Amino acid sequence: MTHLSGPWPVRVDEGQFYIAPEGDIAEVPEKRAEHALDRAYENACLIGSYQDIACILAGINCGTVLLSVLQADTDPGPDTAPWDEAEEVDLHAPTGDFRYSALMGNTGEDPQEPYETNLAHAGPGEYRLRLHARGRDINPDGVQDENEPITEHYLLQVWPTHTA
Repeated sequence: MTHLSGPWPVRVDEGQFYIAPEGDIAEVPEKRAEHALDRAYENACLIGSYQDIACILAGINCGTVLLSVLQADTDPGPDTAPWDEAEEVDLHAPTGDFRYSALMGNTGEDPQEPYETNLAHAGPGEYRLRLHARGRDINPDGVQDENEPITEHYLLQVWPTHTA
């Protein structure tokens, strides 16, 4: 099985967004989110994970980026499109659920599909995430205004490495 979703316009707050268990990232114990953020900084400033949370560091400080997700049963191999960078992390899904989560929570005004799409498609277990990024250097620490074209793009490839 291979399934491509998106691209979705997703919100970035304070230069970051998350892949986390269902619900608001604010509901996740703060220490786990902090560890994922710390690991993102240690991991060449793109993605870091801790237990069941992954933190993605965007180029912009706030605004909207485009996120596509490829779910596969096995490693699909790196995407061949022109990307500026790509990194991989492991993610544990004890409940069989993780999805996009904005740092400041779901406002209800955001497109709901990324919040509602469970990326742990094989159920509980271990997953590998490969994140491709392009455009992070176009407006570093800037604001992506709503009336401007979105310049930052991400592709997240997700596949199970061991399921329960």
